[in-house]
Amino acid sequence: MNTVNPCDPVDERAAAGVDALITEVWLHDVGFRWHQFERQPAKHWVLWLGASLSDYMVSHQDLGVEVAQAFDGTWFCWIRSDTAGRYHRFLHVRHLRLQDEVARLVEGLTGQRWTPAHHISGHVYTPERAARIRGERMRLDNVLLARNPFGAVEQDDSRGRALPEHLEDHARRNPADKQERSPG
Repeated sequence: MNTVNPCDPVDERAAAGVDALITEVWLHDVGFRWHQFERQPAKHWVLWLGASLSDYMVSHQDLGVEVAQAFDGTWFCWIRSDTAGRYHRFLHVRHLRLQDEVARLVEGLTGQRWTPAHHISGHVYTPERAARIRGERMRLDNVLLARNPFGAVEQDDSRGRALPEHLEDHARRNPADKQERSPG
């Protein structure tokens, strides 16, 4: 397993320049997903950690990290749980500023090195599961779907509903439908 060794003398994150400030672009690039409910004044970004835990009794949404920008340039940080699909369990950790603080928090909760390549669609996966997901994305049917995600009907929004002349033609051909639908 790719575990964190606190005694490791080489800090790869410092060498990579991770001590930069947190931004929405960075959150998106490292796998966080934008998640915002009504009346929330700022974007909330979530990274689910449950799939990275080797315990199969844990749901993928049992453990997550949620961040939202504060007014002073820092970021609120919560540990979140959506057990049973309910948006209700939060534990405020503290305000964060640096990307490295987010990385270390995720490492501490998962016991794995911070590896954004294993963060797929807002979830942190074990290296094995991430490799399997990437392999599935390379299947021919998924590659073809990614090349052309929409068919001709889906691209033309006028094809998805009846035009006024179609409705008039239908009413002219089916007067019984018109009488059944009229109020009164």
